[in-house]
Amino acid sequence: MKPIYSVCVCNYNMAETLEVSLKSVLDQLDERYEVIVIDDGSKDSSVEILKNLSKVYENLRYIPLARDYRRRLGDTRNLSIEAARGKYVILHIDADDKWGPYIDSFIRVFHELSKRLEFENFILSGYQIHMAPRDLLLKNRYPNVYYTEDRLLCNKLAAKGAFLSIKHKLFRTRIPIKTRKKKLFKVIKSQFSSMLVSFSYHPYPVKSFFEYLARILRKSDWSFIVSSINLILIFPAFIYGVLLNRAERIDTVDRNYRELCPIDINQVENKYIEKYGKFNLSKEERIIYYLE
Repeated sequence: MKPIYSVCVCNYNMAETLEVSLKSVLDQLDERYEVIVIDDGSKDSSVEILKNLSKVYENLRYIPLARDYRRRLGDTRNLSIEAARGKYVILHIDADDKWGPYIDSFIRVFHELSKRLEFENFILSGYQIHMAPRDLLLKNRYPNVYYTEDRLLCNKLAAKGAFLSIKHKLFRTRIPIKTRKKKLFKVIKSQFSSMLVSFSYHPYPVKSFFEYLARILRKSDWSFIVSSINLILIFPAFIYGVLLNRAERIDTVDRNYRELCPIDINQVENKYIEKYGKFNLSKEERIIYYLE
C-alpha cells in the first residue's frame, strides 16, 4: 500500500537520541504513513540503529548518504522530500525529540482547515512540526543553510500566500544530550547560523544587528550562557554575513516567521460550524489545539 503521508526526518550523529525519537513517532502511526530518514553521513552508530529499527517497523525507510560538507540541512530536507512517496510530507520531526501521540491530529487539523478554506496548497506550521503537499515543496525548496532553513522557506511561502501557522500545546519534548561538550557545540553552531542567515538575507542587516544586540543586552528568553555566547558571536557573524556571504534579500524575513500568517482555528471552526460541524478531533485533542 502506497503511503499517503511521509514523515521526513534528517539525522546526523544523533545515535544518542535516535532510537527513542523514532520509536515515539513510529509507535503512533498506521499504514497510511511512512517514516523516511536521511542519514547525512553519520560517523556514530546511527546507521546501525536505523538498520535494526527497519527490521521491526515495515514503514521505516532510511537512506544513508556519504558526508558532503557542501550539503547543509536545507538540502538534506529537500532530499527527504524528493524520496518521500506520500502525497503529503510532515517535516521538522527532529531526531532529538520525543513525540506525544498527536502527530495524526495535526494532519487532521490540516485537512479540516483545507476543507473549510477551500485551499490545500499551503504549508501548515505548528510548534516544531510542519505539513504540506509534497508537490508544493518540490517547487519551493529549502535554501541550503543550517538551522534557519525553515524560516527562510516559510517567509517565501508567506509572501506567496501559501503559509499558515497555528497555536497549540507543545506535544514533543527535547531528549537531553548527556555530553556537555556536544551540547555546547550544538548551541554555538545553531546561534551562529541563525545570526548569519539574518545578516545575509535580511533587507536591512544593520537593523537586524541592533535588534539582536538589544535582545542580547536586555532580559530575554535566552539564558545568561546563551546571551554571552551570542555577544561573542554577533560581530564575526555580522561581518561574515554582510561582507562575505551576502545572499538574496528576502523582503519578508522575520525572525519569528510563525507570526506572519497566524490563523485562529477556533474562529475557523465557529465560522463554518453549520456546514462542516466541529473539527475531527477527540476531546483530549481539542484541548491540545485550544478548542475547548
